[in-house]
Amino acid sequence: MRGMDLLKRFGMGAAALAMCACGAESTESEGGEGAAEPEVIGKGSGKEDAWDYRNNPQAFSSFANKNFEYDFAKLPKTGKAASAPWPDTYWPTYQDSTNVRWRQGDLSALEKYDLVFNDWTMPEGFRDLKPFDPSNCQAGFSPDYYRKLGPAAKWMSENKGNKAARDLVYRDGAETPVCDEKVREAVETWWGLCHAWAPAAINEPEPIHPVTIDGVTFYAADIKALVQTVYDSSKSMILGGRCNTKQVERDETGRIKEDACRDANAGAFHVVMANMLGRYSMPILEDRTFDYQVWNQPVYSFTVEQATEVDLKKAHELLRVDPTLTTYKYNAAAKRFVEVFAKVQYVTESHATEEPVIPEIESYLRTDNYHYLLELDDAGKILGGEWLQGRAAHPTWGVSEQPDFLWYSIGPNTQSFGRSNPYVDYRKVKELLEKSRTVQPEDPADPAARFSTQIEPGAAIPDNDPAGVSSQISVDDARVATRVFINVDITHTYVGDLEIELKKGDFAKVLRRKEGGSADDLHTQFEVPELAGQSLQGGYTLIVRDLARIDTGKVVRWGVTADVQ
Repeated sequence: MRGMDLLKRFGMGAAALAMCACGAESTESEGGEGAAEPEVIGKGSGKEDAWDYRNNPQAFSSFANKNFEYDFAKLPKTGKAASAPWPDTYWPTYQDSTNVRWRQGDLSALEKYDLVFNDWTMPEGFRDLKPFDPSNCQAGFSPDYYRKLGPAAKWMSENKGNKAARDLVYRDGAETPVCDEKVREAVETWWGLCHAWAPAAINEPEPIHPVTIDGVTFYAADIKALVQTVYDSSKSMILGGRCNTKQVERDETGRIKEDACRDANAGAFHVVMANMLGRYSMPILEDRTFDYQVWNQPVYSFTVEQATEVDLKKAHELLRVDPTLTTYKYNAAAKRFVEVFAKVQYVTESHATEEPVIPEIESYLRTDNYHYLLELDDAGKILGGEWLQGRAAHPTWGVSEQPDFLWYSIGPNTQSFGRSNPYVDYRKVKELLEKSRTVQPEDPADPAARFSTQIEPGAAIPDNDPAGVSSQISVDDARVATRVFINVDITHTYVGDLEIELKKGDFAKVLRRKEGGSADDLHTQFEVPELAGQSLQGGYTLIVRDLARIDTGKVVRWGVTADVQ
């Protein structure tokens, strides 16, 4: 889907949001991703007291193509993403971003990409050249290393890497490294690609197996690095404004003075969390730090720990304003009030690894505790809200700082020029990713140890219909499976619309949820480790859902393949 098709889908101008997060307030050529306020769909004049267009969840729901519920009583109190976003490093700028040699003795992900896809030939003696190591500046580096890089690696290093720091190491013709405060301050350690990791982690599946092409091996972290390089610019929508203040000021009640640092509005926050995670089991993204630093994280779950309706006097007491006021201080339309304590579980960063990390996802989940007041109308509809951190304390657990903004992404913005690396092709990265998840089972010595069956339903996938289309395979073989794979062959003009679920008896698993953006067709294989060690016998049901308008397709064929004892 391209151009006007995207506008038709959302009924609005869909902005390509080049999120400026884990990034610096510097130009791209200086090595940091600029942290100026992100481009958004629609802009208001500031949060003020009730939410304006920038904070209105309606824009968020339209972009995500979901109908939002606003009645507080009807909203679920808990929700979790159907598929866990994958952890990864944010590829810090000071380490040279995705051009860092993260694996000892190996090349960087972009050096590998240049060798395989950009016809770059490694110059003689190149491996002996030493890149800049910010943790050991005194050791110096080889300037020739950067001059001889391939196009993708050179572009990333010069535009999103540590060039600003290393340009100071041999300044003024120095023959020995100059390692002083100027070098250390040139690139802040929190700058990086978390604005690319977060949307990639909810839109793309995690790489699983190493992929070797022409003698070059891409490990899980290499492929993640390439995915993030592409997602440096993404098609996204933001709720709230960018706070760019280092020292946030509060008034005498503890309320933040600056509009851009007071949002995302607490009421909008509750509506988005309860709908996206509670009603639709869809992960969203947040900048969890409301000041000038930006740390984007995928949000995995949301839980209301306590919700108590309070009267006007109590609401004012919580807000530290005069409790004798007879009209609500902040939002004239508000008639009812609910004090809420909620927990948000988000995915934190990991180190670069050769293996997938989702199997250990519990080790990468962190929790924030939020305290806020919801503003409702007479009928119980949420109109807005106020953050209570800094105003009222919970008796048993601490309260986290409020998040800065919430956002959602539908895929990389492959039409962006200047924001993301022009020498890395999303289609080629997707091929690598699919191969890493589509490693065929090794041919057993005994052909009888292999089971395989498939059908060709040729079934049309209903457009924008959560019921989807179902197809069944019945297996009579009672042997125990050691590995189980589901093969799918689907034609579709926008695979990012699709959700694929497998059921067998009481077992159900979403194999793929709205990944792949605007790419066409899906010919892949999913390993289902949960079915290993069980009998193959039983009924397998594949459900394919198209969860957005306009684009259509069909399930051409699918099947079950397994190694058996």
